Formats: sequence, C-alpha cells, structure tokens
Amino acid sequence: MNIKSTGALIICCLAFSALKAQRYEPDWSGKVYQVGKIYPGYYVTNTRDTVFGYFMHDNQKGNQKKCRFYANEMDKKPSQEFKPEDIKSYKVGDKLYRTLNYSGGLLNKPLRFLLVTNDGAVTEFVFYSEDGEMAAQPLFHKPFDPLHFDPTPLSSFALGYAKKLSEYLSDYPALAKKISDKEKGYGVLNILAVIDEYNAWYAANKKK
Repeated sequence: MNIKSTGALIICCLAFSALKAQRYEPDWSGKVYQVGKIYPGYYVTNTRDTVFGYFMHDNQKGNQKKCRFYANEMDKKPSQEFKPEDIKSYKVGDKLYRTLNYSGGLLNKPLRFLLVTNDGAVTEFVFYSEDGEMAAQPLFHKPFDPLHFDPTPLSSFALGYAKKLSEYLSDYPALAKKISDKEKGYGVLNILAVIDEYNAWYAANKKK
C-alpha cells in the first residue's frame, strides 16, 4: 500500500469514527433488543402498503438477508419470510432496513436489507460485511438522484474528496463550491455536517 492510499485509509477511519460518534448507532448489545427475540415493527410492500406486526430480531448479517414476519406476538413460526427483493423495507425494534443493491463491493451487487442510520435526501446506511468479521461499512445513498442511485461507500470519498463530494452534491451549487474550494469546515472530517447542510437545503427547497 502506497503512502497516498495509507493516508486515505487513515482519513476514512477518522471520518468513520466521527460518524459513529455523531450519528444514531443501533443497539447490538442485547440489553434492549436481543437476537432471536420477536419485536413490534412493520414492513412496506413493493406496492407501498404498510403492514404492522412482529419481527424476528436477528444479528447484523441475518437482518440484512431475511425478514421474518409474525402476525401475532405469540406465534412460534413466522407467518411469512421475506427476502430483500420481496419488500421495500421493514422495521424491527429500533432498526429500519431498506432494500438496496449492495453487498460489500461485489460486482453483481445482490440486493440486501441495509440498516438506516440517518434518513434524508442523502440517507446514511451501514452494511455489515458478510465474511465473518462483521465489519461495519458506512454508505451514502441519494434515492432521488438517478445519477447516484447506487449506495456510495464513505471510503470512496477518501482520495479526491473535494472533487468527488462536490460532484456528488452538485445539485446544490453553493455547497458544492464550498467543498470544491476546500473552505474551512467542509473537509472530509466534516462530511456529516456537510451532508446535514445538504439535507436541510433539499428539504427546504422541496417544499417550494
């Protein structure tokens, strides 16, 4: 690994640490939501109907691959089991998942349920690698932008951050210029504040 790549990796690690410190982090400790237990929630069908019920709370990997729905809390077996292609989203306990094409950078990009950590015009997700290590990968997604519809890993902004992020947020020209000009407070370690600024702008202008 060359010096530039090493520096980019360090910057990404710092940015990820900032993300974890500033954003909602779901409970995997088992103190509130235990793996293997059933909790209230809902799922959204591919025709956008919302169905309330109960769901199995699995581990990080299991929740990404399957949604087990129970019509009644005391049922021993699920009423239905959904894969990501079957529904748009579901919520179990404190965790909201949405179906997207992402599976850790594989070329075929199979569908997964991705865990939402911050909702907005640019939504933040976390993907847990499925290679046994369960490493968390933060992702950004612009669901209303056909040019950036696939989830974008945080790590992809490490090299050439100013150019890449300004292009990613180019529909907000004033913000994109601040990033491109490398103004103070708009660097890679401020990426979450930058995303918040973009989301606030988008929400305000969408209402007009």
